[in-house]
Amino acid sequence: MQHERVVTDADPVVQAPASPDTSSDTAGSPDTLSSGADAAVAPPDGESGAREPDDLEQIWSALREALARRMQPEQFDTWFRRSALTSVAGNTVRVAVQNTFARDWIKNYYTRAIEEAARELWGSAEAARTIELVVDPEAVARACPPAPRPSDGAEQGATPQNNGAAAAASGLADGAAGGTASALDNIVGGVLCTSDIVLNRRYTFDNFVVGPCNRFAHAASVGVGEAPGTNYNPFFLHGSVGLGKTHLLQSLCWSLLEREPSTRILYLSCETFVNHFISALEDGDLQAFRHKYRYVDVLVVDDIHILANKERTQEEFFHTFNTLYNAGKQIVLSSDSPPKDIPTLQERLVSRFKWGLVTEIEAPCYETRMAILKRKSRDRGAELPDDVAQLLAENVDSNIRELEGAVTRLMGFASLSGQAVTPELARQALSDLFPGTIGSPTIQDVLSLVTEHFSVRLADLQSRRRTQSIVLPRQVAMYLARKITRLSLEEIGSYFGGRDHSTVLHAVNKISHAIDHDPATARLLGSLLARLGG
Repeated sequence: MQHERVVTDADPVVQAPASPDTSSDTAGSPDTLSSGADAAVAPPDGESGAREPDDLEQIWSALREALARRMQPEQFDTWFRRSALTSVAGNTVRVAVQNTFARDWIKNYYTRAIEEAARELWGSAEAARTIELVVDPEAVARACPPAPRPSDGAEQGATPQNNGAAAAASGLADGAAGGTASALDNIVGGVLCTSDIVLNRRYTFDNFVVGPCNRFAHAASVGVGEAPGTNYNPFFLHGSVGLGKTHLLQSLCWSLLEREPSTRILYLSCETFVNHFISALEDGDLQAFRHKYRYVDVLVVDDIHILANKERTQEEFFHTFNTLYNAGKQIVLSSDSPPKDIPTLQERLVSRFKWGLVTEIEAPCYETRMAILKRKSRDRGAELPDDVAQLLAENVDSNIRELEGAVTRLMGFASLSGQAVTPELARQALSDLFPGTIGSPTIQDVLSLVTEHFSVRLADLQSRRRTQSIVLPRQVAMYLARKITRLSLEEIGSYFGGRDHSTVLHAVNKISHAIDHDPATARLLGSLLARLGG
């Protein structure tokens, strides 16, 4: 059980000891109630006792009336209709909510309303009250029993209610995988309890580093968050692992909830969908399964490529897709490949996945990697020096998760060893991330070989001359130095007249392109590499 305290007065308050059972009440001091709560009688001073359930109901009814006067009806229905007063002990009032998201949202956005309602109920002259928010879905379920399930016909294909808050407030319970309808499966707005994912507060659009590789995917995700179920429906995001798909999907969910807190989001992996479908078949409870997946405002399915080679599950997902799409509900899918490349995926699913917007998130370019490293290190309290960030950006070029892991390891190593973060320390702490060398050549070996082969002087390579007879050997030398040494781009540039890292990167890319398209260049570089390795 998780607790969050909201103090209704600036004075310090000592919290009363919690009872082992949050649904029971502990001893308390006298309470003077107003706003219709006078019938709740507290035990006399010095005596212990617990409030009777009827007393709690009267107190909670009065407190909720005070809250309802301070917000819009839909806000009250979304966040306070499905909550429960579990105890009043001393100056501590314990309120149960369904999950951590509801607890955090109430704490962040409704603390002032709770404080004002408490002052109205108990009077400002009373001792300070502590409102303790407790995550206890069982207590909420007992206090707010679910309404009858919809008819079978409604489950099979009827359009879900347009207002997610109204559906939630009515107590409609989603079917669990085993086929049992439970009030615990349903929350009032937000990410449903039956989701695989708990939203990470760090995964927001504000914290997403935008670059050329992901600009379109980011803009598309923002568009979905601003207008769900319209132009970009379905939204299909694909890309390799560790490139930021999860960050964008969770940012999209946060954006939806900021605009409309009552939005009901089911966020899960395709594997969970498959497993739940198999369980529903085994238990003969497809109606509960369909109700769970079709009565939501937003369905987010990660790794949809897992549908490959699962014909019966594809059939079920096809009908789920149609039900949600026809009801104007947003569908968000992610995959490691575009729809047309998912093996054995039914053509009708491929065409539906392409109805809306299919976008790819690509591997980050050098500049984006630099920005990510700077952002991640700042989040950890100290920004990486430029030379260290450049070294990491050059050697970790395919996976953002590896970049973040490198920052965590390096800063942890520096903190534990008491050393400054330098390129040398980075090579020591992250030796597995840096490419090995061919033999044991040095930058001096590279320069000697290139000047000998092309019959140029070292001073020419280090000069500002840009004639072809000098530019080509210089670029070849930079390429070889990058290929076989552990020097950073900036360090390599310092051996060529103090050129910056972008010049070295351009030379490396140009020679790499020439190797791929010119057999003569490929043979030349192969020969030079062999001589250095020998």
